[in-house]
Amino acid sequence: MAVQPIYTERFVLTKMTAADGDKYFRLSNNDNVMKYVTGYSLTREESDKMLAEFLQEYGMDTYLGRYLIEDRYSGELIGAAKLDKVGPAIEIGYRVMEEFWGRGVATEIAKGLIRFSKSVLKARDVIAFVNVNNTASIRVLEKAGMTNTERIEDLDEVKYRFNYSLQNSPSMKKVLYIILGLVALVLIAAFIMPKDYAVEREIVINKPKAEVFEYLKSLKKQNDWSVWGRRDPDMKKTFSGTDGTVGFVSMWEGNDEVGKGEQEITKIEEGRRIDTQLRFLKPFESTSDAYMITEAIDSTATRVRWGFQGKMPIPMNVMLPFFNMEESIGTDFQQGLTNLKGILEKQ
Repeated sequence: MAVQPIYTERFVLTKMTAADGDKYFRLSNNDNVMKYVTGYSLTREESDKMLAEFLQEYGMDTYLGRYLIEDRYSGELIGAAKLDKVGPAIEIGYRVMEEFWGRGVATEIAKGLIRFSKSVLKARDVIAFVNVNNTASIRVLEKAGMTNTERIEDLDEVKYRFNYSLQNSPSMKKVLYIILGLVALVLIAAFIMPKDYAVEREIVINKPKAEVFEYLKSLKKQNDWSVWGRRDPDMKKTFSGTDGTVGFVSMWEGNDEVGKGEQEITKIEEGRRIDTQLRFLKPFESTSDAYMITEAIDSTATRVRWGFQGKMPIPMNVMLPFFNMEESIGTDFQQGLTNLKGILEKQ
């Protein structure tokens, strides 16, 4: 089996090899990072020995094992992660370089490992172990949707076992609360609540407008920078027509998070605007009109505006006031534009 890297929005996780000794030593030669692992920083000899022991556990033909965490665009070393099998469960773990603490790195990695374990490894349960005094990691696991289920007293450590289930996921809890609060009013509210929604974000890219516009016309390339394209590494994509022209259709089908649907280029104003229609089929049917607009700031910089608008059908429109489309989708749009900027300015 060909083992592919694991991607999150900002990072890429690549299985460690014997050639990663220098990088692993940078991580393990830090007292604070190793506080709840060995209790002290490792020498180069100790670090190489630990890495060799890790590599002996699993081969390179399985997703189980240790991973380097690196920035997707700069290649900067961020930390290390693991996927282990404990009975029928998958155990996740991570260590982050001290200079990246407090930036949401651990939470993003934990969520990414949980998502990968569930969607790709088909884990019945996802677990993690954390020292009872490691309050930062405890908080990270809670934010990732995991629940403290057991206190374990080993000879050399007292730790908690955390388990993940969809019922413990913060997003699932919000949905349940919303449903319970709307049951009695949903039919009446559906006819009086607004049905229209719109979201737009923008960014400045230090590249000429012609180059930016030419890249944006390709729906195939959108999978390289779009947030949603990265949330399911096994997402199936099919295409119809000629990419970058009116009538081209990109179809996708993935896990529960990305659902199923298609996007069609409906209009192109050469050098200025690209209009598409998004037709969502699963988890529910809806249609939205999206657009990308390029505006030249000068000969070397371009403002890109990305937005979409549509109507939420009755009775789904009762969710609009609670879903906060502007914040949730807007955040994904901004992250996608940031990814786009990183790709284009690196070329």
